[in-house]
Amino acid sequence: MTESLLLYMNLRSKQIVRVFAGIGPFRCLFLIGIAAILFYAFTKVTSVWVLPVCYLLMLWLYHNSRKDKEFLSLQVQGIKRLFTAEYLLLGLPFIISGIIAANHISLPVIILTAVVMPWIHPVRFHSIVLPMPLLYSGDLLYRRMFRKQVPLYAVLLFLSFMGVLHGNINLCKVCLILWGAIQGTAYMVMPPKHELSVYNSYGMYQLTLVKSGLRNIFITMLPFILFMLVLTHDAEAILFCLVLFSSALLYLWNMGIARFSFETQIVMEIYWLLLPLPLFIVSILNPVILILYLALNIGLTLSVKKKYKHIWN
Repeated sequence: MTESLLLYMNLRSKQIVRVFAGIGPFRCLFLIGIAAILFYAFTKVTSVWVLPVCYLLMLWLYHNSRKDKEFLSLQVQGIKRLFTAEYLLLGLPFIISGIIAANHISLPVIILTAVVMPWIHPVRFHSIVLPMPLLYSGDLLYRRMFRKQVPLYAVLLFLSFMGVLHGNINLCKVCLILWGAIQGTAYMVMPPKHELSVYNSYGMYQLTLVKSGLRNIFITMLPFILFMLVLTHDAEAILFCLVLFSSALLYLWNMGIARFSFETQIVMEIYWLLLPLPLFIVSILNPVILILYLALNIGLTLSVKKKYKHIWN
């Protein structure tokens, strides 16, 4: 059993090294920093049940999603003991933080969780495909993003409704801006090289982006706008909605073009953080920036057209 455990841990360590090498040094430092902050926070926890509950949730998500159970059961005798040893190793940060915080009552619960978890059968979830007849059918990326962000969209709608109940229009505006910013993540997916070839021309792709933006932005933002108009009907609120709609349209158009300008996902994410997202937010506060945003989109459009002109020649 000891030899099997050492062999398994060696395999796991190599997998972790490959994962870290794949996500890059900056993301690794960011994740390590978050882990250090969480460990420090756990050392200050005095409640008996916080550490066991956090460990139980983390361990259950890992145990429920792992796909190697059948393979390991064919290769290793006593697979549940192997899982118990692994889960105890994963629980070491919780155990150490519990010792530092003098939270000794939670330690037996954490150990018991590691022992019991290998015997729990996984729970399989089935996703339900939500029909979205109102969204533009020609933009699968936006529809995919909306399906993933439905819970967050519902939360923002609820917060806007609460803003209406309490007469707080600023809360509605903040929720509307947040949803506008989230929409741009629909085009964060790096495209395959041949994706533009499905369009008869580059202009057709541009037309698809504009039609998708006009329809999808209007449909998804309409409930927020109606909440705002319930509170106030002045020209300032209407102007805010018009500026936000224009900014969101330029924002999605920019992201839809920029995804063809970069070769790696990390460069695309850095570009999103440094240019389209700040311009989207600043242009809402200062509508004059919309002119700069439009000029940027036109320049980016011409650049991508020149880069991929060989597709339609």
